[in-house]
Amino acid sequence: MIKKIDCGKTNLEDIYQVFKLTSAEQLESKKARLFPSGNTDNEVSTTSIFLSTLTAVKEYREELLSQIGIKKICNKNVSLHTFTELESNSKDDRPDGLIVLTSGKLKPIIEWVCFVEVKIGNNPIDATQVDRYATFAREVGVNNIITISNDLVTNPMQSPVKLSKRNFNLYHWSWAFLKVTAQRLIRTNSIEDEDHIYILSEFRRYVDSHKKLHNYTSMGKEWKESTALIQSLDAKQKIAPLTLSNIVESYIQEEKDIGLQLTDRSQFHIELLTKGDRKEAVEKMLQTSKVITSQFMLDQDKSHTFSVDVDFIRQEIRCYTNIIIEKGKAQAQTTALIKMFESKSGYTDCILVNAIYLRNKSKRTDTPLSTLFEEKELAEPYSILEKSFGDNVKFFEVKTKDLLGRDFRSTKNFIVKLEAITERFLEQVVVHL
Repeated sequence: MIKKIDCGKTNLEDIYQVFKLTSAEQLESKKARLFPSGNTDNEVSTTSIFLSTLTAVKEYREELLSQIGIKKICNKNVSLHTFTELESNSKDDRPDGLIVLTSGKLKPIIEWVCFVEVKIGNNPIDATQVDRYATFAREVGVNNIITISNDLVTNPMQSPVKLSKRNFNLYHWSWAFLKVTAQRLIRTNSIEDEDHIYILSEFRRYVDSHKKLHNYTSMGKEWKESTALIQSLDAKQKIAPLTLSNIVESYIQEEKDIGLQLTDRSQFHIELLTKGDRKEAVEKMLQTSKVITSQFMLDQDKSHTFSVDVDFIRQEIRCYTNIIIEKGKAQAQTTALIKMFESKSGYTDCILVNAIYLRNKSKRTDTPLSTLFEEKELAEPYSILEKSFGDNVKFFEVKTKDLLGRDFRSTKNFIVKLEAITERFLEQVVVHL
């Protein structure tokens, strides 16, 4: 226990002893913060802190704005300006923020501008309010509104609400998306300036400690009854419109959150692969098969994907990916597959393998990976192979299957289980490919 600081000799990690604190962690809790928590949890302060971070960190604003199509943000001669609470002339409307993109230094010219409307806690984006702000925006030459809340959307070009006005741009960022993006940029060394790294790290810490900012944690009060109704149907029976809507609205948010949570917990950037209207696609899958399939891409590489099936009849979660091994014949291909996992710990009986041949022929044995390891050690023919289907395996399907039972109908446990299952598949299967 040291009693005083000896400059040039005392380690920083030991300074807590001088002040009679019990640990370095206790000293860390007293560290000066750029964004203090506590009395800054209200909507106005939250908006100001986010917008100031956007202004301060070049790479962060470029990442966020380029995803909604504002490519000019990456130009060398542009600047970003942010403001809070600008009222209309009648003072009836007061958007939470304003973002202005300019070019030029001596006499900056406005290149792009948008209002920002923010909600925290369980407050949803109010369509009527946003519609009024759109009218105000048009009057002053603004054609864009970014909404921010705890609600998630499939991508930032979509919105939780619809406007009655045409030719008006509406975008949306969730708080979960904003904080995960911040951490991803830090983790991938995408921020050049160490001071900007500090600012973005402080913003992430602020969001994490904020009592009213969170990821998706509940499937909603209608989930339990709606899932029970769907399970009682045959695969081809139609789902009632209200039941369908209850499921789709909640699932497309959880589907987005899976990608965000996996990105935050791994070294990969996990994104949902989708085309067109995701809501319409999910509705169609539920009506035709009662199974929702979500395909996720790693690090923007469409050849590196895995899929998740949510089966509402069996109340089962299935994760799977296809592995192509081009060299050798079926026996050698299977040995090469096993070697992908051979030096890795964590493979279990829950990882299942099928060999798919030309014309998609397969024995569909769902052979445990552990069985293939045993067969390799005993020099036996692999049980997943079928000589009559051909000499070469087209690809191997590697998957897991988990029956959820009562947890499938739970508004919170469904999320916990689904995210744990997908994270396990990522760690035990996908990272080895």
